[in-house]
Amino acid sequence: MPQPARIAIAIAIAIAIAACVFLALAPATLQAGAEPSTPRDHIRTYLEGLDAGDFPAAGGQPLLEPVLLSRVYRERDHEPIWLDDGPLAGEASQLLLAIGESVAHGFSAEHYHRSAIEQLMQAGDLPSRLALELLLTDAFLAQALHRGRGAVFPPNLDADWQLPQAEVDAAAFLLQTTDAAGDVAARLAALWPVDQEYAALVRRRAEIAATGDEMTARVAPGPLLRPGQSGDRVVMLKQRLMGPGDYSPVYDADLEREVKAFQLAAGLEPDGLVGDGTLEVLNARRGSWIDRIDANLERWRWLPRTTPETYIRVNIAAYRLRAIENGETTLAMNVIVGKPYRRTPVFTETMKYLVFNPYWNVPFSIATKDKLPLLKADAAAEAAKGFDAKPRGSDVFVPVDAIDWSDVTPRGFDYLLRQRPGPQNALGQMKFMMPNPYSVYLHDTPSRELFGKQERSFSSGCVRLERPEALARWLLARDGHRDAGRVANLVASGETTTIYLKTPVPVYIVYFTAFTDDDGHVAFRRDIYARDRAIVEALRGT
Repeated sequence: MPQPARIAIAIAIAIAIAACVFLALAPATLQAGAEPSTPRDHIRTYLEGLDAGDFPAAGGQPLLEPVLLSRVYRERDHEPIWLDDGPLAGEASQLLLAIGESVAHGFSAEHYHRSAIEQLMQAGDLPSRLALELLLTDAFLAQALHRGRGAVFPPNLDADWQLPQAEVDAAAFLLQTTDAAGDVAARLAALWPVDQEYAALVRRRAEIAATGDEMTARVAPGPLLRPGQSGDRVVMLKQRLMGPGDYSPVYDADLEREVKAFQLAAGLEPDGLVGDGTLEVLNARRGSWIDRIDANLERWRWLPRTTPETYIRVNIAAYRLRAIENGETTLAMNVIVGKPYRRTPVFTETMKYLVFNPYWNVPFSIATKDKLPLLKADAAAEAAKGFDAKPRGSDVFVPVDAIDWSDVTPRGFDYLLRQRPGPQNALGQMKFMMPNPYSVYLHDTPSRELFGKQERSFSSGCVRLERPEALARWLLARDGHRDAGRVANLVASGETTTIYLKTPVPVYIVYFTAFTDDDGHVAFRRDIYARDRAIVEALRGT
């Protein structure tokens, strides 16, 4: 059993035991036979019990947001919200409607006490009514919080997700709702992300959920399948792609054509080779696609609710950059991102300047892990590529073949390594700088052939651009710079030229494995960094 599943089961058992203890030891105000008093007195006494260490539960249900719940009632001087003459009396059904509606966004209705609330609504005794009051408040707070900023905390699941999380004060939102005595369902609905891409994912999820699982053949796991091979798995592959029928066991030209078409549509390398990556997509069923969408809906809820009028967004999993102005994509291109073991992080920063014909100052980790073995093997070859080095503390760079690297170790590497501008420079002819603690930026590349691949995770973390000159023209034109039409001349000069932007441009580097493509259709891509499963397990386990 996976470690997250074992942890989830252990937590569930602990909560169940604690809930039983709570029911035996709960404040007397929530048990039958307590001295008559007002609902306000019962709520005050209950909160005092929480302060004293009582387990936060009501009606047999552990509370999700006991701290926020206590704050709300204390700010209301312990007056009830949903009972009797409370400001939201009669709105419980609206809240249940909202909880049910949240399932279409990937939430679990039972996580928000739906069944318990429905049962308590049928009871009329005082303990049940008080438990109903608390569960309704707790469900509202959790729904507001999870709609507004996500149901799970990003850093707990993905250390590489460094974007600032959306902010929502669920307690203040509930208090405002009580003051307005408005439509609970409508107010909660306003907390979902309003981006068109989020709405497209919700619609696609509903379409998939409405279809039954097609009883199509699944291809059993096994060795790589390639043209010319024969066997039972080839027959499975034909039945999966070409429908039921009697087929020869040979991987022939017809099957290769079908495999390549499938791979191309799925964003995979159309090489006709059926390995683990192709099988992952090929054998996916309805639940797999819904899980993929739910993970990405959660990522959207993690994002800030407002974005600038003009910004750049790089989707790592889609290998795609878009420049967006007033909600419209005005420039798009393919990109190359970090290898799975050198992942491009998710963060936002502001692009401040661009450099034509740049030097490449080699990061220490790349210098010691990648370049040092090459320097030891053939320093002259690296010098021919334009690499220089200087000892730390020195002001002079010398060609790397002027240094004896034979005894240099990664631990004792005390040099600054750089590559001069030129046709072999790893950054190509320009770089776009957004200073950040991850040393990640956008840049050109001399390895143009890699853009012919469908899956492009080849870099050491930075983002390589298919059309850097187009991005340079876009940036300089919107900045009103006199060199907007001279990009080719700046490159051809061979001189290192730095241009600072008068109006820096925000850059969002994100990771979405389900997204809308350039035509507005929902597309799926393979989870190259294996990040989706942890989000789905957290959503299902919350």
